[in-house]
Amino acid sequence: MFWFLYYFFLIPSKIFVPVKVIGRKNYDKKKSYIIVCNHRSAFDPIIMNFKLKKRIRFIAKKEIWKGKEKSYFYDNVLGCIPVDRENGLNLSTTKKVFDILKNNECLGIFPEGTRKNSEEDIQVKDGACLFAIKSKKAILPCFILKKQKLFNKNVFLIGEPFELSEFYDRKLDKECLAEAGEVLAQKIMNLKDEYLKSIEEKKLKKKK
Repeated sequence: MFWFLYYFFLIPSKIFVPVKVIGRKNYDKKKSYIIVCNHRSAFDPIIMNFKLKKRIRFIAKKEIWKGKEKSYFYDNVLGCIPVDRENGLNLSTTKKVFDILKNNECLGIFPEGTRKNSEEDIQVKDGACLFAIKSKKAILPCFILKKQKLFNKNVFLIGEPFELSEFYDRKLDKECLAEAGEVLAQKIMNLKDEYLKSIEEKKLKKKK
């Protein structure tokens, strides 16, 4: 069902949600990643699925599972994993996540746990780092430049994959996860900073 909908909406998505991809060379479609990205709008999972050409199994708040139709769509089409944001991760959610990674599928996480349109630095919660360290899976950092609106052009940045290998042999306590979170947040923010810097450099060259 996912791939039927993917190809059915492939061309319309390019018209209604036009997004330029930068850094595609950093991504190997055949590999499995924990894909982390800032969260701007409800269009973000759509952008990521279409631009990475992959079925990404997202972790999502349980509140969106309302009604049989929505539940079927999120469970069976997108393959999302519900999480209780108030009580945090439970054994069932954690098991599903590690099953996905063991099956070499891609896991999608918005590490801040909510949408944020401000330009403040990203505040990473523990989940993304915990999964990456325990599974020793490569992280693919991504950044969506602005809140997506219909027919408005946007930019999707893909960074180089990396591992949190410096934390593999450490005790996974709050201090460790906080440090790992800072590394992850910096990787994501660097994508934006480097892109904006390149835009400014191009403008300066044109003026000269």
